[in-house]
Amino acid sequence: MSIRILLADPHSMVRQGLYALLAGEKDMEVVAEAEDGQATESLARKLSPHVVVMDVTMPDVGIMEICRRILANSPGVKIIALSTHADRRFALNLLKTGVSAFLLKDCVFEELARAVREVTANQTFLGAGVSDLVIKEYITALRESEARSRAIFEGATTGIALLDLQGRLVESNPALQEMLGFSREELRHLSFTMVLPPDEAQTYQELLQQLLAGGRNSFTFEVRLVPRHGRMIWARITVSLVKNAAGENQFAVAMVENLTSQREAEEKIRSYQEQLRSLASQLSLAEERERRILAAELHDHIGQILALTQIKLGALRKKARDTDLEKPVNEVRDLVEQVIKSTRSLTFEISPPILYELGLEPALEWFGEHLQEQHGLMVEVQKSPEPKPLENETRVLIFKVVRELMLNSVKHGQARNLRVVVGREEHNLTIEVGDDGVGFTPPATGVEIKKQGGFGLFSIKERLQHLGGSLQVESAPGQGTRISLVIPLWEEERKSQVS
Repeated sequence: MSIRILLADPHSMVRQGLYALLAGEKDMEVVAEAEDGQATESLARKLSPHVVVMDVTMPDVGIMEICRRILANSPGVKIIALSTHADRRFALNLLKTGVSAFLLKDCVFEELARAVREVTANQTFLGAGVSDLVIKEYITALRESEARSRAIFEGATTGIALLDLQGRLVESNPALQEMLGFSREELRHLSFTMVLPPDEAQTYQELLQQLLAGGRNSFTFEVRLVPRHGRMIWARITVSLVKNAAGENQFAVAMVENLTSQREAEEKIRSYQEQLRSLASQLSLAEERERRILAAELHDHIGQILALTQIKLGALRKKARDTDLEKPVNEVRDLVEQVIKSTRSLTFEISPPILYELGLEPALEWFGEHLQEQHGLMVEVQKSPEPKPLENETRVLIFKVVRELMLNSVKHGQARNLRVVVGREEHNLTIEVGDDGVGFTPPATGVEIKKQGGFGLFSIKERLQHLGGSLQVESAPGQGTRISLVIPLWEEERKSQVS
C-alpha cells in the first residue's frame, strides 16, 4: 500500500518541486496539495492522508495552531514540518506539539523521502542541521519533559552519544548502537578511539582535548569507523560541549551521521561519469576514424578520377583549339578544377591528413590558416620549441578540442584576433587559446559551465577529464577570452620510452 501524502506550502513552485521529488518514490502517492492552513486542515480531515508535509509559514493560520487542529481531528496523521531556518526553540516546540519530523528546506532533496518512511513507521525524524540543536535542548529540558525528550533521543536516526569529560561514552541511542554493532551496556565507558583507525583516532583525540581545554566550542570531521561487524563505514562526527548555568563544562554530545550510503552513491556516480567520459571519447574517436575513411575515399578514388578527368580534358583542349569546341571544353575544365579544389578542401575539413602525417602543431597551424581564409581574422599559432609525437588517439582528441575552442572564438566570441600557444611544462602538454572577442562571465562550476557555456564547453571539459586533463576559463564581458588546457603526458612518455 502506498504512503498517502498531502503537500502544503504557500508557494506553488515549492509544491511542484516537492511533488516531483516524491513522485519518483514507488511507495508514495501525493493525494492533494494545499496553499494555506485552512485548506490543509480541511483536506487532512477529508482525505485522511498518512503524512502531511507542510511549510511552517502559512499565510492565514499559525503553524502551531494548524498542527493542533490536524492532530486533534485526524489523530493518525503524521506531520513533517519544513523550514528555511534552524531554530532550536521553534523546532522543539513543534515536536512538543506532536510534529513527527522537522527538516530544513535546503536538505529536503536528500532527506524528505527517508523522513516520510520514518514517520510512517512511528519514528521521529530530525534532519541534518537540526538534530544537534534539538539534542542540546533535550538535555536541558530532560527533567521537564522526560518522556517526550527520551522519545526524541531514542527515535533520532542520527547516532547520538553523551560523553564524560574524559571522552568516554556514558549514554547512547539505538541508532548509534546499531551503527557500531554494540549494545548500550557495551558502549558505556568506551571511547570512539576504539572504533577508529589509529591515524584518525589520534586526530579525534587531539580535537577532543582542544574542545575540553576550551580551545574550541565544537568540532566536526569525517572518519572511517570500524564497527564490531568489521565492515568499515564512513561517518561524520560532530562533538559539542554542554555547560551549566555557571559556564562550567558538564559533558559533551557527539552526533554520528552514517555517510556510507552517500559515499557509495558518490562513488557510483563518479564511476558512471568516468564511463560516460570514456564512451564519449570512444565515440569521438570512432567518428574520427569514419571521417578519415571518408577523407581517404575522397582523395584516393574521387580525387584520382577527377585528376584523370582533368588530364584527359587537357588533351582534349589541345585538339579542340581553334574549333567550336574550344570554349565549352575550357568551361568544363574550369568546372572540374573547381570540383577538385572543393574536394581537396572538403577532405581536409573532414579529417586533415596533416594531423596524422606531421602532428598536432602543424595541424593547428593549417586550421589557423583555414580560419583566416574563411573568416578574415588574424590567427597566430605558437608552437612548442621541442614538439614530441603523440599517440594517434590523444592527438585526435586534443586537436578536436582545440579546433572547437577556435571555432567558438569565431562564431560566438566574434573575435578579430586569435592566438594559440602550444607548450610543454615538465610532463604536461599546455595549450592556451586566447581571443579579443566579446567575452563572457566565466562559470564557477561544472553545472554552470553546462548552463552558461552550452554543451560544447561542458563536453570539452568532460573529454579533457577523460585524458586526466583540466580546463581553466578566464574571461569578462568586453575583454576577450583565454582558455588554458593542461593534459598530462605520463602515459605518452612511457610508451615512447618502451618503443
